[in-house]
Amino acid sequence: MDKKAWYIIGAVGLVLLFLFEPFAIGMIQSAGNSGGNVNGGDDAAVDFLLGTASANITIVRYEPYLIVSGNSDAIEAVKDRLIAGGKATYAVWSGDSLVVSMKESKDVPWAASEFEAQNASSVATAYVTTSSVVRVVSQEGKAVEAEGMGISMQVVPLYEEGSTHEASFAARVESSQLTGMGTLSILPIAVRGALAEATLSSQPEETYTVRVAWKDRIAAKPLALSQGATYKERSFIYVANASKEALDAAVVGMGYVTGTQPGIVSVQNDFVDSETAGLALFQKGLTAVFPQSIATFANSSGNSGAVALLGALEGANASAEMTVDWTAKIMLPPALESNGKSYFGPESGIELLIEGTGAPKENVTAMNVSVDFEAAGSKIVRITAVKPV
Repeated sequence: MDKKAWYIIGAVGLVLLFLFEPFAIGMIQSAGNSGGNVNGGDDAAVDFLLGTASANITIVRYEPYLIVSGNSDAIEAVKDRLIAGGKATYAVWSGDSLVVSMKESKDVPWAASEFEAQNASSVATAYVTTSSVVRVVSQEGKAVEAEGMGISMQVVPLYEEGSTHEASFAARVESSQLTGMGTLSILPIAVRGALAEATLSSQPEETYTVRVAWKDRIAAKPLALSQGATYKERSFIYVANASKEALDAAVVGMGYVTGTQPGIVSVQNDFVDSETAGLALFQKGLTAVFPQSIATFANSSGNSGAVALLGALEGANASAEMTVDWTAKIMLPPALESNGKSYFGPESGIELLIEGTGAPKENVTAMNVSVDFEAAGSKIVRITAVKPV
């Protein structure tokens, strides 16, 4: 599969084959600080309001410990490495969880990632501050601007100390002061142009498609079925930006029309006069598009069935064309780098499903690519595009 063929239709069809556990906490929590009134938005000051907010938050610092749960043997192995490396001072079991005391709070996110690599989950206590003014909207739509706050909360430690992020959260307002927040969700950041080497993890699977002109779709059907194709007959007309009401009015008197829906006019299966239908709709101020019907051949049938059908259609004076489509899996490395920062996916690598058109060549097993993705802290959330370089 040559370099051009891999991505001839860009990143369409990318599927991320691993899951991500989001940054989140539990119920709303109280803060002890107080402040003056900050009024704005739709309303004056309110005595009490519960709602949701979107604002910048900063992870000021972590408490220097982790609470880890999961496979005890794997957790113990990671804990021993942390202590031997001078990153942790001691650890004690509390029920089914291991409490790990870290030497420095800044190492909490890194240590959490070490445990996560062994399928263990970690939480930490973080001191979080919001922007100075936070707009809070209640479920009933009542809005108020409140003075921001700082609060300690238990989080999944994905983010570095001192980092600022756009987030949404549940909020409590009292006397125009934000006094509680919970269910914190930090929006992922977009990272573009990380360079990596992708390897082919499955051979391309090809499908051969014969596309038949609208006027020839009925004549093509028995020929396609005789060649073992899956045939999708399209006995309808696209009419862009047309409502059902507009189409119902436009098709009055057109006896070949069987129904309408927004943007689509269905016709009798044996009606093939596209010129008549197109002119009738044009006279009503509408533009008609007549979609091709499609005969698809699985990889097991291969090129021979599609070529045979194409020849039979040409012999019947039916207009048609053949295209080759393919899908394949590629593997990206477990870590991607951009602007000196590393971002991580599963240790086994990041497997993606890609698709393209044109006959792929089987002699390509690896290639250099540029990857766009979304990240939460140093964790890769979603691949958005892959391009050859």
